[in-house]
Amino acid sequence: MIKFKISIVGSYPRSISLGKVFSRYRSGKIDKTTLDSEISKRTISFLNLAKDIGAHYTTDGLLRWDDIMDITFSYIKGPSKGELMRFFDNNFYYRKPVIKEEIKGSSEEFKKIVENDLELVKKSGYEGVLKIPIVGPLTYARLSDNRYYKTEEDLIFAYSKETNSVLRSLGDLVKAVEIHEPSFFEKGIKGAILSRLTDAYAEMLAGVNMERHLISYFNIISSRLNLFLGLPVDIYGFDVIENLGSIAQVYRRIEGKNVFFGVLNTRNTKLEKVSTIRRIVGKGYQKGAKEVYIGNAAPMDFIPEIIAVRKLKLLKKVGENK
Repeated sequence: MIKFKISIVGSYPRSISLGKVFSRYRSGKIDKTTLDSEISKRTISFLNLAKDIGAHYTTDGLLRWDDIMDITFSYIKGPSKGELMRFFDNNFYYRKPVIKEEIKGSSEEFKKIVENDLELVKKSGYEGVLKIPIVGPLTYARLSDNRYYKTEEDLIFAYSKETNSVLRSLGDLVKAVEIHEPSFFEKGIKGAILSRLTDAYAEMLAGVNMERHLISYFNIISSRLNLFLGLPVDIYGFDVIENLGSIAQVYRRIEGKNVFFGVLNTRNTKLEKVSTIRRIVGKGYQKGAKEVYIGNAAPMDFIPEIIAVRKLKLLKKVGENK
């Protein structure tokens, strides 16, 4: 039997019915308690799916959030929500944080959400590890409207410092943090900024007693792989299904590393071949990976829920006897 672990990354699609619940809440037809109750029901259903496919790790599905950047408003105070912006090369949009004053880490709301999620994990009977998602410092800076800090680098380090205080405040509540850093392989980023990320990550994760999962998606730029694999985390995540032409460069550098391979394309509805996923996993171990994790390559906001279910269930088949 092929060896690997399943890790579900980022967001799960909101169902049409949950979307209607949010619309009713925003129009004042239901209260916050009713909204939270509906989110909890859907979250438990998602955790049951994670349990069914044997996922070793999962997020809560991020069903309460409109997008990955929306999460940051729960632990970083100061920014306001700006205009809708396109999320990379997708027909999906996010609210850009507008920064007009010094940002501050704030753990009160974030901690309550984590505690609630842990209760939902108990209710669902899911026995794997719940990851809490945060946005990486580079992506936060790139996707924000910075009107306060003098440079992008200043914002990166301010964010790293404040996020560190939030993560440390969670103590032993959380076993794993999932860091979303899709901007790492974005074109046009200055080398001077990239070269400071090791220091930024060291500051963000100092004293944080959690397993660190670093997730990139959409692109891979070979010339940045060594820097990426040098960041102080435990698991390095790559979107391999959209970068099959570059995966050889990844294989060359993963000896002794724990790697996450995004093997499910979350930007189209075509189902992947189980044989292809098995081949990717096998090659990872052949090239010396310490441990291989597989899952969805990116957040699942871009596809319908029914397709997300079908794709996730493919992961269970990967481990079944041929």
